[in-house]
Amino acid sequence: MSGNLTRVFVVMLAALFVAAFAYQASAISAGGNTPFTYAGKIVSLDSAAKVVTVQAGPGDELTFNLVDTGAIMTCNAPGSFTDLKIGDSVTVSYFDQGGSTYIVSELNHVPAGMSKC
Repeated sequence: MSGNLTRVFVVMLAALFVAAFAYQASAISAGGNTPFTYAGKIVSLDSAAKVVTVQAGPGDELTFNLVDTGAIMTCNAPGSFTDLKIGDSVTVSYFDQGGSTYIVSELNHVPAGMSKC
């Protein structure tokens, strides 16, 4: 009977590990505590909807929602949506809300024509 208890314990421990890992993965992908990072150039802006599309490379672009909690920074100083221009380089920290919905926690941009701030 001791062998059966050991197997049951091992199976329960493995199930607990898998459940904990799955919970952590879903929390991160659904906007957990750690934001993702994406860098590229702005290719489109929608000021009415506060949406910005960033392209990291050919065929690789994401569209981000800038909600009230999203901080826009210009060269690491406070900025605003009106500071953003097509062609600006940006680094976006964001949370994935699922369904291609990306909520910005911080967007730091370098104006086009400047290699760095």
